[in-house]
Amino acid sequence: MAINIKIILRINKVLANGEHPIVFRITENRRNYELATKKSSSSKNWDSRSQSVHTSHPNHKPINALLNNIKVKTTLYFASLQDDQQPRVSAIKEIVSRLTGATQKTLSKKLLEFFDDEIERLKSMERLGYASVHVMTKSRLKKYMNDTDLVFEDIDLNFIRKFEDWMIRKEIAITTRSIDLRTFRTVWRNAIKEKHCKESHYPFKDFAFSKYNNPKTKKRAITQEQFQKIASLKLDDDKLINSRNYFLFSYYCRGLNFTDLANLKWTNIIDGHINYIRAKTKEQFDFKLHPEALKILAYYKTMEGNSDDGYIFPILYKRHASVSSKRDRRMKVLKRVNQDLKTISEKAEIQKNITTYVARHTYATTLKAKGVSIEEIGKTLGHDSTKTTEIYLDEIGDPLFDDRINGFI
Repeated sequence: MAINIKIILRINKVLANGEHPIVFRITENRRNYELATKKSSSSKNWDSRSQSVHTSHPNHKPINALLNNIKVKTTLYFASLQDDQQPRVSAIKEIVSRLTGATQKTLSKKLLEFFDDEIERLKSMERLGYASVHVMTKSRLKKYMNDTDLVFEDIDLNFIRKFEDWMIRKEIAITTRSIDLRTFRTVWRNAIKEKHCKESHYPFKDFAFSKYNNPKTKKRAITQEQFQKIASLKLDDDKLINSRNYFLFSYYCRGLNFTDLANLKWTNIIDGHINYIRAKTKEQFDFKLHPEALKILAYYKTMEGNSDDGYIFPILYKRHASVSSKRDRRMKVLKRVNQDLKTISEKAEIQKNITTYVARHTYATTLKAKGVSIEEIGKTLGHDSTKTTEIYLDEIGDPLFDDRINGFI
């Protein structure tokens, strides 16, 4: 990004004193920005070559001192840039405005600063999951920008493409890149609404999002044989037993996700049925519990260290009163459970990365293998359309299809 700077005399403008204003001009990609120095001169007293006034000007000393100071400070700014840093128009503007004492309008928020505002806004609305997405996107942008914040006008299409290239070099998954770039775009749109960025300056307009329209990462289910290995594995560690129970209960409760599992209370269990509202979609579920799920419930009904707030599983307690503390606690336990499941899979000699979500995948593939229709599978998973279920099953894969094909060759 080439930037040229020059001090000029605006001879096409005449001030009340009959002189012309001396302005500091910044040229970037053929676009000019002009900043007033609050000084003036006649044409005969101006030296365009040295970009200063002649000694014949009655105020030549203070004027030339200011102009020389501007030249020195801006030259030092360019000299201070690292090899991988681009000069910024906003930084040059700040230098000149500070030296000339120009009246500053309320400065617009910079990108990372505005990200912080958006994160706090989402937290105040208790949209903690979405706030955490913003935190991660901001973190990656901050790393890419070498901890240097930028004003919106200094960010262009080239910046976005280079940020994308940086993520690819860092081997960040396409789904994560998609989330980051879309979150970045959403924050930008909100910055426009709040007047921190001009509506005309919207670099995402020419950025191709088409490759991120349906980013897929292959999900993994385990076979029934592997599932039974986990279910029958002898465990002595209470921590591992709990983690396995969460995995098994999720499977036997139609792919129940961890958030809903952690939120379950004994009041959700009525006459052998489970009745709860899914946190993600707010859809209500009510179905008869599998005998194995009832066994797990019986285990927790009498165990010591049970929740003191009516929760079935020892995950949430009375001390987790706020929405944020509940979420933090769930995330902490989920991380530990997934680590435990890795240990369990090793003990069962299963060479797959098993997480709580694998229970949901395994449940879906088991139904598919048994010939259950896509409509019925989707209904139990809480999908609102068969198209969603088809995509979901396609992402998981079809082990029966794989076995058939391999049997032919």
